[in-house]
Amino acid sequence: MVSLLRRKSKIQTYQMKSKRVLIVDDNDLNRKLFENLIGQLCCFKSVKNGLEALDILKVENFDLILMDIQMPQMDGMTAMKQIKVSKLSESPIIAVTAFAELEDKNNFLDQGFDDFIVKPIRPREFIESIKDALNRNTSPSNTKDEPISETLSDLVLDVQVVKQLMKYNSTEIIKNVYLDFLNECEKLVEESQNSFSTSDLQAIEDHLHIIKGNSGTLGANKIFKLSQKGELLAKNSNWGETKKFFNSCKMKFLFSENI
Repeated sequence: MVSLLRRKSKIQTYQMKSKRVLIVDDNDLNRKLFENLIGQLCCFKSVKNGLEALDILKVENFDLILMDIQMPQMDGMTAMKQIKVSKLSESPIIAVTAFAELEDKNNFLDQGFDDFIVKPIRPREFIESIKDALNRNTSPSNTKDEPISETLSDLVLDVQVVKQLMKYNSTEIIKNVYLDFLNECEKLVEESQNSFSTSDLQAIEDHLHIIKGNSGTLGANKIFKLSQKGELLAKNSNWGETKKFFNSCKMKFLFSENI
């Protein structure tokens, strides 16, 4: 019996390793993190937007497609519909999204996605979702319906998230991921400061959206909540409050001092 179970386990591992996942995400840090996690399970390829996804699906086959929603050139919703209409792939397509309201989740499924993963991801749950999808289990994940910010602790850095990441990657890889995060934050904060001189609220909103997603994924909870608040102010075109918030938080220094 033990021998039979071991044999079955080896077969399942081989079958999983032979699977291929297409990662579609314009965020460099997100892609690197997804690649590190998915690489523990199976093969993958990555592209930066919906147009690139369509191109690669014309010549290559994948068992699962992870599709970010907000991307330049072609967003995830448009790309998913093009894939299905053109019959480029019959594999499950999972939306990777920062939207957490129940109506948004239901809308993704109604529009044609097979499932969704809410950002910021948690490594253990993320890997289990990928395993389920590769086993053709595309039932909706049991993600809580309340807004993400209400579920995050007030810790500057969530040690549990770091431990989960290190469970699936080497210490050196995780260290580099956090260093890349800090470098990207400094760059985005500097670009946001330049956007104030040109009164470009959309650019500031976009920059804070990237910081929000990456900080949430890496368990940098304080940065996540700050960037979430700033993004909302910019989204609501509240110029005065956005500038006041940005200056009072001294965000340029928060990113280098709190990790």
